[in-house]
Amino acid sequence: MTLGLEIANALDPYRVPSSWLLALYNRDFTIALQPWQFLIRAAHVLMVSLFFGAIAVLDLRLLGLAPELPLRPLLKLVLPSVYVSLGLTMITGFALFFYDPVAVGSHDWLTPKLLFIALGFVNAIWFNWRYLPAQLVSTSGLTRAGKLAAAASLALWALAILCACLNAEPPPRLYLGS
Repeated sequence: MTLGLEIANALDPYRVPSSWLLALYNRDFTIALQPWQFLIRAAHVLMVSLFFGAIAVLDLRLLGLAPELPLRPLLKLVLPSVYVSLGLTMITGFALFFYDPVAVGSHDWLTPKLLFIALGFVNAIWFNWRYLPAQLVSTSGLTRAGKLAAAASLALWALAILCACLNAEPPPRLYLGS
């Protein structure tokens, strides 16, 4: 059983071309980062976790969970965490990519991960432009489209994390329980 491998191979035409990945490789950068690579990876995972946790708190509140929590103070508390963790996630993510662009770029699930991240950004920009200002002055619940955007946010960021996890290692060739 090769869970997900068929889907990943179907995405082969949409991978970053290997010639581009080779052109992005910089041996000096790799050597400079090598002693810090695991620390950068740990910081990346920590920042992704903080980012997703903060987004989840906001989206769950917008979906109607804990309606007694006022939205404006919650935003003041959570948004700085979202922005800082997003910035550090992007910095560490770029560092990890450029540490070894050939290896990272050849992962099966990189293209879907990047797609979900891009869609997450588009959804966030659209939601913040279209629904958030009205939600801050309104005492009524979020509209159906606003709730859909909050649910889509949770789903898109969770899917990006799932794709990153699928990139971590290949499926086992031997199942120990069989």
